Amino acid sequence: MKTTPPPTPKRSAAADKPAVRITRRGEAKRAAILETAAELFLAHGYDGVSVDEIVKACGGSKTNVYSYFGGKDGLFVAVVEALCDRFLEKAEELEPSHSNTAQGLRTLARSFLDSLLEDSHLAFMRLIIAEARRFPEIGQVWYTRGPLATCQYVAAYLTEQQAAGTKLNATPEVAAQHFHSMVIAGVLHQTLATGQRPGTAQIDSLVKSAIDLILAKPGANA
Repeated sequence: MKTTPPPTPKRSAAADKPAVRITRRGEAKRAAILETAAELFLAHGYDGVSVDEIVKACGGSKTNVYSYFGGKDGLFVAVVEALCDRFLEKAEELEPSHSNTAQGLRTLARSFLDSLLEDSHLAFMRLIIAEARRFPEIGQVWYTRGPLATCQYVAAYLTEQQAAGTKLNATPEVAAQHFHSMVIAGVLHQTLATGQRPGTAQIDSLVKSAIDLILAKPGANA
């Protein structure tokens, strides 16, 4: 399914560094540092991890971190960007139904929530919330590659369905925002606040309510 690409986020601290030519071996080392740093930041937070601990866990030297990322701050921003892209890639692999819009929306809801309610994503969200004030760029990256990209994905799907004859009660963009707020944000926020994932029946009820709000009833004026 073709989707509208999300807007380009603000340049990160890592992006502002002068370009460094990296060999294939260097790319592997950079990827290892990112992966290790992601695991440690998610487990212990930004302040709970030092560059020395990251280097000790993945090998190499502090020089690698400063050469590839400019330091701990740049590495942290790069980790957030990589994790955002990882979760977004899962969404882009979805193939919702093109013959039944309601079923397509149910597929999107379940697939999004299966990914977003993973322990690793919940830890990621808590990390974003804790550090967004100190690193405004990570808030921008998360919003652009997270909620905004999700809304754009759903809006693109609804635009295609509308062109195929599905009647909506609002524009695809507004309908996508309703879908995101009622289903995705609602369930995610409840889980983050209480630590308890809502049951299947509650999620199904939320999805049904969102679909009823988004799709015009047969015979209604759209």
